[in-house]
Amino acid sequence: MADFKVGEVPSLSLAFLGDAIYAVHIRTHLLREKPRLKPEELHREANLWVSARAQSRALLHLRKGSLLTEEEWEIAKRARNKSSATRAKNASIQEYRNASGIEALIGYLDLTENQERVEALMREIIKEGRVHNG
Repeated sequence: MADFKVGEVPSLSLAFLGDAIYAVHIRTHLLREKPRLKPEELHREANLWVSARAQSRALLHLRKGSLLTEEEWEIAKRARNKSSATRAKNASIQEYRNASGIEALIGYLDLTENQERVEALMREIIKEGRVHNG
């Protein structure tokens, strides 16, 4: 893997990884906050947090709050622009694209071994998400 260059990884491949990492953070949060929920209830709760609409809200919150560096915003924007014209059910095309942006950013940060930044962004996303998801 000495030849690996994260800059050569396509944005939507970063989103593929970021989606999984994002979901793990949300699931971990839910287990800590609601340890007695049954798996099917946890699944329903997690879906509220990892939906394209919720992820879009998360990206816009981070951007509005000036919580992203310019480099991070560029990574997210690149993925938003590459995202397909199709959309997730129950989400607009713009929400779907924003969701791809936050996922790509999380994937990029993970591949560049910037776990502290992933943790910081996910803490902020979860803090903000409590307002919308309970």
